[in-house]
Amino acid sequence: MTDKDLSNEERAPKLTLGDRINIIKNHRFFPIIFPLTMLVVLFFLFVALTGGKFLSATVIKGIFNQSLIIGTLATGVAFIYTTGNVDFSVGSVMGLACVIGALVYQSTGSMVLLIIVTIICGILLMMVNCTMGVTFHIMPAMVAIVAQSIYSALCQTLVGASPLKVDFKTCQALEGNLRYVLFGAYFIACLILYHRTEIGRKLRFIGGNENCAVQTGINKSKTLYLAFLFAGIGVGIAGVFQTLRTANVAQNVGNGMGMNVMLATVLGGMSIFGGTKSNCYAGLIGAITVTILDKGLLMMGVSSTMIQGVRGVIFLLLVFLNSERPKTLPTKQQF
Repeated sequence: MTDKDLSNEERAPKLTLGDRINIIKNHRFFPIIFPLTMLVVLFFLFVALTGGKFLSATVIKGIFNQSLIIGTLATGVAFIYTTGNVDFSVGSVMGLACVIGALVYQSTGSMVLLIIVTIICGILLMMVNCTMGVTFHIMPAMVAIVAQSIYSALCQTLVGASPLKVDFKTCQALEGNLRYVLFGAYFIACLILYHRTEIGRKLRFIGGNENCAVQTGINKSKTLYLAFLFAGIGVGIAGVFQTLRTANVAQNVGNGMGMNVMLATVLGGMSIFGGTKSNCYAGLIGAITVTILDKGLLMMGVSSTMIQGVRGVIFLLLVFLNSERPKTLPTKQQF
């Protein structure tokens, strides 16, 4: 080795462990490979820990059914998270939409009206949340806290002690094909809108740097309304899936679903702080992972309280890992 080569090596910067981790995290395929790897590892871990019981048809079907609901919600809410805003009232919104849809069904006996009304209510309630934030300049997270309490109280008042019944045979007949068609159409539409249109680019621009986005002429209010509109459609469809799955609507429907959606988002590899690296398919991957985690821990005899603690620790850890921002770019203050 010549003195010149040695001199070049001495001048070359040494990579620290943090630098190497950042190189891996910034790889273009990392947001897809890491969540999928975590999902597969978690699945086979519970298969081993439960002695193969995790592979039973009943367990797999239960995971699929719950993942479909959470995944639909998370896919829609990704439009909101991309802008750097957080709305965890989606569970209560879905619950109230289910209640109103079930009340319409009991009055008319029409399953078609139940589906239409549930989806419309999901859209309208999410638009109310957006209007409160845009009109009165209140952070969506603050609006979500109030909205969650109001919508939950309305659910309890409208339902009462006895759940609202929906014909079981009709729900069973519609549960299969209708769910696949609705979810497939919605998911594909979201992928196209999010990744192949100007709407998705504007959402990511606002989430990455709101000040620059506004200065380049992007209408922030209009873009936020579009984000909440797409989220509302997902909330309504998820409400339909929830009603078809249980054939009744109880007063606590949707409770805890907001946390499930947030956890699914970060487990799927997307930051809830938004930005240019956001995507709308992370929620589906994360939804399967969340459901596998819950089901696996329950089968191992872990209490529901302990499971909530585990989920909370995982959520905080992933939010911390995903919360890095380039120091050279100004950005809005995050709540």
